[in-house]
Amino acid sequence: MRQKITGFHLDSEGHWVADLECGHRQHMRHDPPWTMRPWILTEEGRRSRLGVELECKRCDEAGRVVAEAVREALKTASLQAYEDGGLSGLCAEGRWELAVDALGTTDLLPVIRRALAPSPRGRAIETPRMILRPIRPEDASAVQRLAGEREVAAGIPHPFEDGMAEAWLASLNARAHVFALCRPDSGELMGVAGLMEAGEERPHTAELSYWLGRAHWGQGLGTEAAQALVRYGFETLGLESIHANCFSRNPGARRVLEKVGFRHMGHKPRALRHLGQDEDLELFILERRHE
Repeated sequence: MRQKITGFHLDSEGHWVADLECGHRQHMRHDPPWTMRPWILTEEGRRSRLGVELECKRCDEAGRVVAEAVREALKTASLQAYEDGGLSGLCAEGRWELAVDALGTTDLLPVIRRALAPSPRGRAIETPRMILRPIRPEDASAVQRLAGEREVAAGIPHPFEDGMAEAWLASLNARAHVFALCRPDSGELMGVAGLMEAGEERPHTAELSYWLGRAHWGQGLGTEAAQALVRYGFETLGLESIHANCFSRNPGARRVLEKVGFRHMGHKPRALRHLGQDEDLELFILERRHE
């Protein structure tokens, strides 16, 4: 699908990227002798290309992804209706009628939203004081350095030994939407935040988690990151609810969740063992508001 160029920007490595009207982006490198685009090096040259149409492969791919997602959703809904009919004692004809009805009543909007949601390599999220960009394997050393401090986060092993950060990054799957929290000026990694989707057993819900290096505490950055991820979860991923928890002994983490709008839903004593002691957890939920 052809899309018009609406602007240009430099990526983190200093390469020029074309912004397309569909919202996607394409690199426009000048890399002689393999790729010759001398016009990209001057403002006049870039301006002359505004409005030029490029073939957007991501738009073409998105159409195929949506079609496959819709097909799978309808297949699952009809099979579930057929099985439910059998449990209710319906004959084969009645069960098939239920299956056909399910094809017409399945809500496909969340399916399409999820299919079009950015992958873990998708676009960064900008806030007033941070850039939340998808985490990368090369972030392992910074993650180990920051998360290796004993006080930083719940659930992180201590000591955080060599290879642990790399193993964690390699374990992230399609349900994990994990972002590096970076300074917009220097790109310095300050912490990590993410949403982990629950999967088929609890569709349209995810768990929020985040941590910041000690040097970045007390500045409201956790609240800023949580707010950005909540918007991302509801608006981009199409979630219906987001869960979160914190140690009972950590009032600061609780205040962050309450500022973002989370509602306290319970207390779980001795929920996990961390650094040699049993920890109680406070459980929170934030539900999507329907206009």
